[in-house]
Amino acid sequence: MAAYAIDVALLFAVLAPLAFVGQWLTGHVPDSPHAAWSVQLLHFSLPAWTYFFAADRSARGATLGKRWLGLRVAAAARARARTALKLLPWELTHLSGFALGEEFGVLTPTQVVGLVLANVLAAGWLLLAAFSRGACSAHDRICGTRVERT
Repeated sequence: MAAYAIDVALLFAVLAPLAFVGQWLTGHVPDSPHAAWSVQLLHFSLPAWTYFFAADRSARGATLGKRWLGLRVAAAARARARTALKLLPWELTHLSGFALGEEFGVLTPTQVVGLVLANVLAAGWLLLAAFSRGACSAHDRICGTRVERT
C-alpha cells in the first residue's frame, strides 16, 4: 500500500501541473460532468494506467514506489489484468462521479450506486491486504500475481 501511495503521489505531482498547463494553453474549461471526465481520462487515467502496466510488466517488475521500497511484481505477464483490477475502484469513481453525470453537483441514482460500489471495492481491497498483513491484495489473488522483496 505504501508503494501505491508513493506512485499515486508521484503521478499527481507530474500529471496535475501538465493538465493545468494544457487547460490554460487551450483555454478549455469543462462545462459538463462528461467533459470533465474526458479531461480526467486523458490527463490522469490513461497515463496512470500506462505507468502501472508498463512498470509492473517491465524487466524489473516494479513501479518507482515498489523500487524505492525494494519490491517487485512476480508473474508480471499478468500485469494488464492486475492493473485493471487495482485501478477499478478509482476508475469506477471517475465514471460514476463524472461520465454518468448530467450536471455538476447533482448525483443521479446510478451515480450513487457506482460511487458506493467503488468505495465498497476499495474497502474490500484494503481489508484483504490488511488481513493478509500486506502479503496479498485482491488484484494479486485474482490474477495469480504477488509482490515480493527484491
